Amino acid sequence: MIYVIHPDVRNYMSYVLDSKEARRVLGPDTTFHFDQRPVSWREQWRPMPISFATVAGVKKAAMPDLMIRNGRLFLNEKAHAALQNLLTPCGEWLPVDVNGDTGYLFNILALADSVDGLDLRLCSKNSFGELQSLGFIENKVDTFPVFRTAFDNYMGAYCNDAFKRAAEKAKLVGIIFSEDLGNIFPPDGSAEKPKTH
Repeated sequence: MIYVIHPDVRNYMSYVLDSKEARRVLGPDTTFHFDQRPVSWREQWRPMPISFATVAGVKKAAMPDLMIRNGRLFLNEKAHAALQNLLTPCGEWLPVDVNGDTGYLFNILALADSVDGLDLRLCSKNSFGELQSLGFIENKVDTFPVFRTAFDNYMGAYCNDAFKRAAEKAKLVGIIFSEDLGNIFPPDGSAEKPKTH
C-alpha cells in the first residue's frame, strides 16, 4: 500500500524556516526555505535554527516528532533514532537546532519518476493544472520508504507500509497517513475522536 503523508496541523505545530537565517547560512540567493524541488543541499549545508508555530485558526498544538513541509520531513531525535536506517537511502539528513536540541530535516530525494513508478492511467490534473488524482505502480516504488513525484510539482510526500509501520511502532506524532493520494488535504480525524466531558 502507498500512502500520502500529511502534516497533522490541527494537533501539532509546523516547523518554520526563517528566510534571513536561510540566506545567512546558505547564501543570499538561496531558495531553500520555500523551494520544494528535489535538489541536494548537503554540500553547502550548515546547521541552522528552526522554530515551530501553529497554523492559522489553531489555538493550541503540541511539538511534533515528525512534520512534513515542502517535501522535507522534520524529525526530532526520537524520530531520527527510529527511522534513520530506513530513510537514509531516500535522501539526505540536514541537522537543525531546535531550541538548543538537535533535530533534522530529511530532504526526500527519491522520485517515483526515476523508476517509471507513476501509473499514468490513474493520474490527472484539472484545467488549472491542479492535482486531481494520482496513482503509482506499487512494485516499482515500494523499494522507497518515502518518495516524491514531478507530477504534483514535488508538493506531496508518499510512503510505503514499511515507513508507516515504523512510525507507528515508535509512536511518532505529527503526521497523518492517507490512502487518498490525489487529495492534498489531510483527512479530518476529528469526527472519529470521541468527545470528552
